[in-house]
Amino acid sequence: MSYEYRLLLDSTVSAQHVMNSLMLSEACVKAQAREVYLKDQELQTPAEYDARLTQEGNQSIWMEINLKSVNLYKLVHSSLSGGVVRCYEDGDLDDEVSLKEAFRIKVKK
Repeated sequence: MSYEYRLLLDSTVSAQHVMNSLMLSEACVKAQAREVYLKDQELQTPAEYDARLTQEGNQSIWMEINLKSVNLYKLVHSSLSGGVVRCYEDGDLDDEVSLKEAFRIKVKK
């Protein structure tokens, strides 16, 4: 089962910067046009990819996550270069979650 999110980035970091950073990572197993496919090599899942990101616009990325992955969370988080991201489950602007929650990582309270 996959989970989908719309990432809205602040003005200090562009979607293209994030996508370029992810394309250059070791986790990138496929990249084409405006899509990047990532795989957490440590988990050794049989799936072709564990997360897919599609650039929608200059400040927007659609993200599909297939499984919980601390490594992919860290990778996406670091690609933001300190910029702020708002993450909306299923693209619903009334359903904001943290990036950690999107990757199914428990958030300590």
